[in-house]
Amino acid sequence: MPDQPLRPDLAETTPGARPLDRGVLDRASGVLLAQAAGDALGVPYEFAEPPAADDLPVMRGGGLGPYAPGEWSDDTQMSVVVARVAARGGGLRSEAELDEIAAGFEAWRTGGASDVGTQTAAVLAGAGRRAGAPAARLRAAAAELHAATGRTAGNGALMRTGVVGLVALDDRAATAAAARVVAELTHPDPLAGDSCVLWSEAVRLAVVERRLDVHAGLDLLPPERRAAWRGWLDDAASARPVSDLRPNGFTVTALQAAWHAIIRSVPPLPEGVEVPGRVHVPLALAAAVRIGGDTDTVAAIAGALLGARYGEDAVPAVWARAVHGWPGLAGRRLGALGRATAQGGPGVPGTPEQQVCPLCGTREPFFERYAGHVCGWCSRWVTDSAGRPVGLFNTSFTGGFTAQYADGTTASAEVLAGRVWVDGRPLRAGEARFGGTVVQLPAGEAPAAVVVP
Repeated sequence: MPDQPLRPDLAETTPGARPLDRGVLDRASGVLLAQAAGDALGVPYEFAEPPAADDLPVMRGGGLGPYAPGEWSDDTQMSVVVARVAARGGGLRSEAELDEIAAGFEAWRTGGASDVGTQTAAVLAGAGRRAGAPAARLRAAAAELHAATGRTAGNGALMRTGVVGLVALDDRAATAAAARVVAELTHPDPLAGDSCVLWSEAVRLAVVERRLDVHAGLDLLPPERRAAWRGWLDDAASARPVSDLRPNGFTVTALQAAWHAIIRSVPPLPEGVEVPGRVHVPLALAAAVRIGGDTDTVAAIAGALLGARYGEDAVPAVWARAVHGWPGLAGRRLGALGRATAQGGPGVPGTPEQQVCPLCGTREPFFERYAGHVCGWCSRWVTDSAGRPVGLFNTSFTGGFTAQYADGTTASAEVLAGRVWVDGRPLRAGEARFGGTVVQLPAGEAPAAVVVP
């Protein structure tokens, strides 16, 4: 049972439940997208010279991959493995789900990993030499590594934990339990699990309550380690931490570095005044990269929490459109994975009193006039037939719309005639009598079951 009452803007996170509040869904959409932006922003500087204080990091690719501009690294690759399981709505509570994640990690290592952390690589290699179920093999290999070295508190579990904060938005204890068991697949050191509990709870809290508080999960840790963690978090929040934040391959230091970048990247403001997300997100991600060391990982960790607080729209559009990576996904699919996880799985077309986006499965209240419409999040990714992004705008209260490219020029005639695309799929656009241009399936095309990407 949840240890606190269900908020009125949260639904039961099971397929068929009523849709979540749009603000909650938008913040859930931001978790993986902002993480990927931080990841790709940090890629060129990983274990290299970071940008100077007066220089902005550039999403130019390269790094240890090497990577294309905007391509995410192993941080987001492993997160996608977790997200594709979490997005089906089981809450990461079962051994079967952990088996699927573990098998996904192994398939990723041999079929798409552009870079693998030293500890994670050792665990996956050791698991490959064992028989049995995937999760049990990974845990056994991780335990063997810990027994041999005593050093399994790398940042590789923390970097992939952001999406775990979405699996049980109304249940902090279930969130913490999921964070620890997913971490322990490869990182058995209790500090690695602690860091994932703290960050996943901070993500959950940011999505539900719109606030940044990495201290909030301290009571979810074993009592004997809470004081040490409080000291580390307080140090990270200071203007000049005692800890050296650059050697951030250690999970504690990685968390400190990410939190320091978030909390110290904007000046103190008067009580009740908040910095806009569109300002805070790029400032904090730049600060994370400037710390140096494992720059893509620290910025990815920070990005997940920033996205949870401010939502998808706070990620600069040029970054959101640029990010991409294994296994052949781009920014829209990351947002869809976040929403599906938060809602307890994609919706099923035809569910009474619900609207289900035909592209991503997001559930919304039913509106008969626009039955079968694409959700507002997927509509942000509309393009023309050549793949050029376009913005759609109503021209009056009663009907009509126009469309523009990012440079302000008028979109093509085919777009103005209502022919648009999302990820190469043809759709139609038209007026909306109550605000916003509606994007729908082509006339006569029935919605089909949505497959988790």
